[in-house]
Amino acid sequence: MSIVLLLYLADDRGANSRLSVAALSSIIITGEDRVTLELSRLTGQVRALGEELAARERRYADLVALARRWLVQYADWGERLRHPARVIRAAIPTDEPLNAVHPLPAAPEQFAVIAADGSQIQPDRHGAALYYLINVGSLVYRHGTGVAPEAYSEPTLGYTEADLYENGLLVAGNLLDVRRDLAEITRLADLCTVEPLRPTVALVDGTLILWVLEDLPAEGRRAKVMAYLDQLARIRRAGAVVAAFISRPRRAEVTRLLYLASLEGDVNRASQELNPLEHLPDRAVFRTLPAGARSALFISPSPINHEYYHPAGHAVHFYYLNLAEEGRAPVIARVEVPAWVAEDPDRLKLVHAGIVAQARITGDYPYALARADELAYISSQEREAFEEMVTTALLRTGVRTTLSPKAYYKTLTRRGRRRYRL
Repeated sequence: MSIVLLLYLADDRGANSRLSVAALSSIIITGEDRVTLELSRLTGQVRALGEELAARERRYADLVALARRWLVQYADWGERLRHPARVIRAAIPTDEPLNAVHPLPAAPEQFAVIAADGSQIQPDRHGAALYYLINVGSLVYRHGTGVAPEAYSEPTLGYTEADLYENGLLVAGNLLDVRRDLAEITRLADLCTVEPLRPTVALVDGTLILWVLEDLPAEGRRAKVMAYLDQLARIRRAGAVVAAFISRPRRAEVTRLLYLASLEGDVNRASQELNPLEHLPDRAVFRTLPAGARSALFISPSPINHEYYHPAGHAVHFYYLNLAEEGRAPVIARVEVPAWVAEDPDRLKLVHAGIVAQARITGDYPYALARADELAYISSQEREAFEEMVTTALLRTGVRTTLSPKAYYKTLTRRGRRRYRL
């Protein structure tokens, strides 16, 4: 069945111009013949993907065995490897043996976990107005009290020129990601400051290291990182501890360290020769951790960590943690903590026990973080409703709004998944 539509186009003055009969007759929208992703054309590639992953698993088995052997063999080489590890950006050892295993400590009878996560709507130059939206979700969960969790959602709209531009650059992409990260950590610090229950664990999803790309001048990058560190200091002054949680981590910093150890710390060889463990994620090595146990502590080799975090007393340390319960398949996560947590045994145990207690609620992920993500999420329906709210507000003030031609035709074609034949 074919349906011919009569289309009108708006020119730059807003006048409607009718399409010619010839043009109309050439535009056909077919109801049955909707073109989406042609899955039949991907069958062979998907089969090849499966075969590649199976072959990779077989190769990984040998590499994992090698990495675990090196982990034991060079367990006491931490001090010897510390400097060369920094040079090649491998995990930097601490005073703990590389193969250290720390069992799950007991959690306090009562303690609070506060989590924050954020999402954003990027500025769209094709939209009716230029703006961005950051929404931060947060949850306060008080273990052992019987009190219901407290949930919050905090949206912030950026629309002034001061909001939208930095050094002549539109606040989008990484620049907006940085603002979202700052909003998340600020929200955590605010909640920790007023939380009456102690001890308190503050959690963010992802990393504690603020990644600022090279788009900004050096002083601008420094200002953003220092603003983040100021919030970590606020959390510390509030008497809370803070950690970042990374689910299914892909980092290969410990495996790079193990390869360096196999070369007896020779930086030149490590930089020039092929590392057989290059693409082996650390989590594969630590799947032997007992249920609830953590690995040794390491220091992040990130240059930002060395340049900014370390001098401020917040040098980011990390470990790997098995969240699974006894008898279940391992669930390995990466946990990052600042130096003032890593170097205090009681604080370190609190983070360890608190994260596992939270993960036991859901099975494999901290409950408070899962709820914070849910509270921060902006659905497509909410996005459309908000866009309509913006359009209505503009019309009430007499501002005429139009989508760009590109956005207009995307709206037409994507809502119905239609195919236009020209």
